[in-house]
Amino acid sequence: MNLSFTRIAKHVALTLALILASSRYVLAEGHGYVGESKCEDCHDAKHAALAVTDGDGKKTDPITVWQKDPHHKAFDSLTSDWGKEAAKKASVKDAQAEGSMCLKCHATGVGGTNPPDSSEAVSCEACHGPAADWVAKDKHGEINDDPAEMKAAVALGLLDVRKMDVREQNCRSCHVKDNNRPCYKTSENPFDVKNDKKFKHWRDNVPAI
Repeated sequence: MNLSFTRIAKHVALTLALILASSRYVLAEGHGYVGESKCEDCHDAKHAALAVTDGDGKKTDPITVWQKDPHHKAFDSLTSDWGKEAAKKASVKDAQAEGSMCLKCHATGVGGTNPPDSSEAVSCEACHGPAADWVAKDKHGEINDDPAEMKAAVALGLLDVRKMDVREQNCRSCHVKDNNRPCYKTSENPFDVKNDKKFKHWRDNVPAI
């Protein structure tokens, strides 16, 4: 009987580990968040050179692109007509309340260390990883195309989104259609990681390293 219990316990532990491994929050484990304002210190129009090309082919800065993207409005979308309908389907009384299941995807860092205010919605660190340990310019600003610098920054919590498999795994932690995602509309197209070109905020021809 004890042997059976041990096997069951090991099976449960393994199952939980596999579930957690598919979540971006595991990738964030052990690293704190800084919030979007810290990213703005270097990457908004006042500080960054207009050196990236957005989805419309215009030169701009990363923050401006992101603030125009629907992800930036993910928190507010919870109070839209569709957001309220989806919350009702999920038996969620207040989708924006602390502890709401909806915030796991509609806000950055929920369940992590020192998460930003949920009103920041899906901000920089949702894609690039919790930045407390790599936000310093000498940690990530000098990467360019240097594999060693990238490896060091990844060890500090940066997500290497130059690698499409890393990018796709991170995106799919929310962009999946199943019974646990009542906010999806039947009219939505299947997720395609290559569609991220529509909110492009990086330089052209960035090589994987």
